[in-house]
Amino acid sequence: MPQLALLLVFTFWPLTQVIGLAFTRYDVLSSPEFVGFANFEFLFAWQDFQRIILNNVLLLLGVAVWVAVPFILSILIFPMKHATLIRTLLFIPAMLPPITVGVVFRIVLANDGPINQILKTLTFGVLSPNWLTDSNLVLFSVIMVISWATMGTGILLFSAGLAAISPSYVEAALLDGANKWQIIWHIYRPGLSSVTRFFTLMLTITTLTGFFPWIYALTRGGPGVSSVTLDYAIYQTLVGGTQLGRGAAIAVIALILMAFVILIQVVMRRIRQAEDWS
Repeated sequence: MPQLALLLVFTFWPLTQVIGLAFTRYDVLSSPEFVGFANFEFLFAWQDFQRIILNNVLLLLGVAVWVAVPFILSILIFPMKHATLIRTLLFIPAMLPPITVGVVFRIVLANDGPINQILKTLTFGVLSPNWLTDSNLVLFSVIMVISWATMGTGILLFSAGLAAISPSYVEAALLDGANKWQIIWHIYRPGLSSVTRFFTLMLTITTLTGFFPWIYALTRGGPGVSSVTLDYAIYQTLVGGTQLGRGAAIAVIALILMAFVILIQVVMRRIRQAEDWS
C-alpha cells in the first residue's frame, strides 16, 4: 500500500494534472480556462510543429545507429586481451552530463572549430561543413554526437550479454565450418536479442522525452526549428509561463507517441515468442 500511494502521488497525480492542463488556456497569472481541443488544433495546424514531429521521427531513425555501433564494437572488443580496460575507457563519455558533452561538441563542430580546421587542411580548403547551422546537417550531427555519448553504455550492456552466451555454441559452430559473419548472425544476434530490445526501448524513450539537454547545449533548436524536439518545444512554450496549456498538450502528444512505440515493441515481442513456440 505505501508503494501504491507513492506511485499515485508522484506519477499518476502529476500525469492527470498535465493531461488536464492540455485542455486549458493557462498563463499562471490567471485561473485555467477550459478550451477543449483548441491547443491540439493549434499545434497540428502549426507548420513548425509538423517539422518538430518530423525531427523526432528522423532522430528515431538514429536509434538504429546508436544500437548497431556498440553491438559491433562489443563483439570486436570481447575477445581482446585488455577488453575490460577498453570498455572502461569507452564508458567515460556516458558518465559525462549531456550538457557538458553538448557544449564541448558545440565548440568542436563550430564553423571554425577543430573538425573543420582538420577538414580544410586535408581537402585544401574545399570541405568546411556547417555542422550545427545547416538545416540539412544539424540532425545528422546530433545523431553522431549522441552515438559517441551512448556508445559506452551499449558496449557494457552487449558485453554482459556476450558473457552469458556459452562458448560451446561458438566452438560447435567453428567445428561445423561457420565463418565469423555466420557466428554473429546465428549465435550473437539471437543471443543478444533481449539486450537489443532493452537498449532500443531505452534510447527510443530518451529520443521522445529526454533530448532537451542535448538540443539545448548543441543547437538551441536551430537553425530555425530544424533541430527542435518535442521536449525542447515544451521548454520553449513554458518559458515565461504564458503557454502552459500548449506545453502540456505537447507533453501529452509525446506521451502518446511513447506509448505507441512501446506498444509496437510489445506486439513484436509477442509475435516473436509465438513464432518460437510454434
